[in-house]
Amino acid sequence: MSLKFETINNSEIKIKQINGLDTIPIRHTVLRKGKPVEACPIPQDNLESTFHFGLFYQEKLVGVCTFIIDKSPYFNDNKQYRLRAMGILDSYQGLHFGKQLLTHGVAFLKEKKIDRLWFNARVIAIKFYKNNEFETIGDIFNVPNVGPHYVMHKKL
Repeated sequence: MSLKFETINNSEIKIKQINGLDTIPIRHTVLRKGKPVEACPIPQDNLESTFHFGLFYQEKLVGVCTFIIDKSPYFNDNKQYRLRAMGILDSYQGLHFGKQLLTHGVAFLKEKKIDRLWFNARVIAIKFYKNNEFETIGDIFNVPNVGPHYVMHKKL
């Protein structure tokens, strides 16, 4: 499938809250390629304070992200959330779906009066997050079985 951004009809895009189980197929396909599906859940998936969002294009789930309460030692903010397991199916990347999904999540957290959003970003995603007004902090580090990462953040 080869879509161009110009051909995307915004009325065919819906972002809505989903449950943790709904995120697993996208996480497995995008973030845990070649690993068992058991590598996909996050321990906080079923907490009441955790929020999952899905981006649907033409009623098909093509992207997900998860926000969990988690404090980083880098920041003193009282109310911190962490972005986890954000991914867009490969054939839908480059269509600004990730930007829309992230923007939706940030707006949601701002409504909840969250002070800061932070996360561990894969090196290959740094440009995307910088284009969405996030900054790196600290040194590069390795996440075992995943690869090099930076901590990124934004004051909300």
